[in-house]
Amino acid sequence: MTTAKGATQRDARSLPDVELVGGLSHGAPANLIDQRKSARGDDFAARPWAREPRLLVLGIIPSLTWSVTRCLSRGGYKPVVLGWHRWSPLSLLPDCTYEPLVNVNWIEDELDPDLAEQVEAACKKHDVDLVLPVDFPGVMLMARHGSRVQSARVAAVPDPDLMIKLHDKWRFSQVLGELGIAQPRTAVAHNVEELRRAEIPFPIITKPIDRWASVGFQLHRSPQELEQTIANGGLSAEFPLLVQDFIPGKDVGFAFLARQGKLIAHAAFEQPKLGVRRYFDAGPLVPNMERLLEATGYHGLGEIDTRYDPSRDEYRVLEVNPRCWASILYAQHAGMNFPELLMRMSLTGPDAKFTGRVRPVRLSHYELGVAKVMQLAERVHSLKLRYLG
Repeated sequence: MTTAKGATQRDARSLPDVELVGGLSHGAPANLIDQRKSARGDDFAARPWAREPRLLVLGIIPSLTWSVTRCLSRGGYKPVVLGWHRWSPLSLLPDCTYEPLVNVNWIEDELDPDLAEQVEAACKKHDVDLVLPVDFPGVMLMARHGSRVQSARVAAVPDPDLMIKLHDKWRFSQVLGELGIAQPRTAVAHNVEELRRAEIPFPIITKPIDRWASVGFQLHRSPQELEQTIANGGLSAEFPLLVQDFIPGKDVGFAFLARQGKLIAHAAFEQPKLGVRRYFDAGPLVPNMERLLEATGYHGLGEIDTRYDPSRDEYRVLEVNPRCWASILYAQHAGMNFPELLMRMSLTGPDAKFTGRVRPVRLSHYELGVAKVMQLAERVHSLKLRYLG
C-alpha cells in the first residue's frame, strides 16, 4: 500500500477509514550525509545521518506543542520538548522527553532572546539535529535569534519582519489587495467614530488586528445592534479593530509548507462537525495561494483561513497563521504529516510537491484526552499568572 508523505504503514493500518488517493510516496532517507548542506560549517554538515534525526520541539502554547509532538511520535520519532511550563502533562507521556524553559521573560511582546541559549544547551545535551518551533512566540524567537543555536539546525521559519506583517490583519489585507486576491471588504477602525463610519455593509464582524484563535471576534447583524453593543460597553476587543463584511458560507483552512516562496505541500480542510476534519482538493484556491507565497517569499509551515462564498463560488482569504495550527494533528491522521515534511525539507530540501485528498478523519480517544488536559493546563497557568500579577 502506498501511503502519504509522512504516514507510515503502521499509521495507515490504524486508520481504516482514511482514503489516500494522492499517490504520495513516503521513504525515510537511509543516510542524509551526502544530501545535507549546512551553513554551520563542514563539521556540522558532515555529522553521521545513518540514524533518524533527533528533534527538539520548542513550544510556548501547550496544546499546540502537544499536537506537533504527537505528529512526530506517530511518524516514529520521540522528540525532546522544550516548553514554557515548569510542569507539563507532556512529562508523563511516552511520546516525548519534556524539559521546561527557565526564567521565561517577554521583552516588547517577544520572548527574551537569551532563551536561545537554553535551546542551544538542550541541543547539546540531547545531541539534537533539528529544532522545530511550533507557535508564534517560538517561531519568532528562532526567526530572530536562531543563529545563536550552533549545535543543531533550526527548521525553516519565515522572515521575522514578514511574520509581523502577516500577523497584522490590516497589513495582511493590504497585501491581498495589492495581489488582487479575493477577501471580504475590509477597513480598520481606531475608535468608535471610525467604527460607526466604516463603509462596510451589515452584517459586519469586528476583531483585533493582532490576535489569533478567534480571540475578540464579534458579529454585529445591524447598525442598531452595533450601537447597542457600544452603549453597553460590549465590544469584545480593544481598538484598533479590523472591520469586515460577514460572508455567508463555510470556513475552509489551507495548510501549507513553502520553500522560499514555492508551495511544496498543501491540504485544504473544513470542519463538518465538532471533532472531525474533512480534507479535500480545493483546486481553485491553489493558484491564489501560490501567488501569495511567491510574492512574500514565505519559508516554512503556515495555515491560511478562508471563507467559501457559495453565492460567488469563490474562496475569500481572511488571515494567515505564520506557524503551526491547531488542527495539524488531524492532517497527520489524513496522511499529511506536516511537522515531518518540515523536518525533511529543512534537512534535505526536497523540490517535489505533495498533495492529497481524504475522507473525514477523527483523533483517537488518547489524543483527544491529552488535548483536553493540555488545554486545562493552559487555563490553570493563565489563572496563576493573573493571580500573581
